[in-house]
Amino acid sequence: MFKKGMDKERSIGNTVIENGEQMVSELGAVELKDVRSGNRLRGIKKDKNIDISADDSDNGKKKKYTGKALYDMGTVFVFCAFITASIVMANCGNELYKENLTMVGVTFVVAVLAAFRVINGAMVLAALQTVIFIGIKISSLSSGGLDNKVSLGWILVPGLLVFGYSLIDKSKKEIERSYEVMNEQINELIMTDPVTGLYNLRSMYMDIQTQISYAERNNKHICLMIIKPKYVEELKTVLKKDEFREVVIRLSKTVCDTIRLEDRVYSIDSEGSFGVILTCDLSGAALVEERLAEKLKDDKLYSGVSQGNEIRVEMLLGCVQYDEQLKRDAILFKKSVESVLRDL
Repeated sequence: MFKKGMDKERSIGNTVIENGEQMVSELGAVELKDVRSGNRLRGIKKDKNIDISADDSDNGKKKKYTGKALYDMGTVFVFCAFITASIVMANCGNELYKENLTMVGVTFVVAVLAAFRVINGAMVLAALQTVIFIGIKISSLSSGGLDNKVSLGWILVPGLLVFGYSLIDKSKKEIERSYEVMNEQINELIMTDPVTGLYNLRSMYMDIQTQISYAERNNKHICLMIIKPKYVEELKTVLKKDEFREVVIRLSKTVCDTIRLEDRVYSIDSEGSFGVILTCDLSGAALVEERLAEKLKDDKLYSGVSQGNEIRVEMLLGCVQYDEQLKRDAILFKKSVESVLRDL
């Protein structure tokens, strides 16, 4: 069963999420109050605290509209540049054919550089183009040869192009940043792993805290076990992305099928690592380790993952029983397990 025991109602000590409200105050790191109304959200304190407030939401809207306005303004400037160039070429005679052809060619290069977001290169070329053109016109004026003043419109074209494309580029960056912020906020709220369907590291931290409280009140034991592939980078080098994904899925199914219903499995990263909260002491955890070793060392587990190649995935395992020295710190609990990882 892929998510064995995960679909049943979570027992005492689990975090309750109802109507968008969640409180895990003992962890001192999770506090979710009616996100839909824009109140403050503080995430699990991993490497840094997450702070999303109603003000951030308002700023996101402002940035969105600002980005759109900049894009529209940039488009107008680019359009004006092309209109100016068209007017100049339409009103200049054949005597300025070579000049117009040269300016069109250089302007095209400027436009291409700016369009591909090489703004600095476009600015340098546009500046050179403008300075050289002005120099030529001043020379013509001093010799009395400036007959067609319409051609002076070329002075404006490169600047309009670069300025317009720079506004467009800035608007794109703001839009991209707003999408990144939105994705970060969404990821902070996600409680499950997309590959395995298991609860993720955030959920494990929350459940560890509540399980510690439950164990202390009822004089019970809990252990945290971590299982992870030994040579992850080597596996990623040998296997294709889909094949590595298949390995992770098979590992998750095997771990879920091996542990008891009352114990809980979590996918704690994207590299095939799993955390298991065991409601037993170390002697009971040793029995679980024996069953896992038997299943995970079976070569048939990885049969057919890589076409034409048989693979074997060596695993690491660590397990620690909770005690008062861990001071109810879920992150410290996890780190203590990682420090005792050994070959399975």
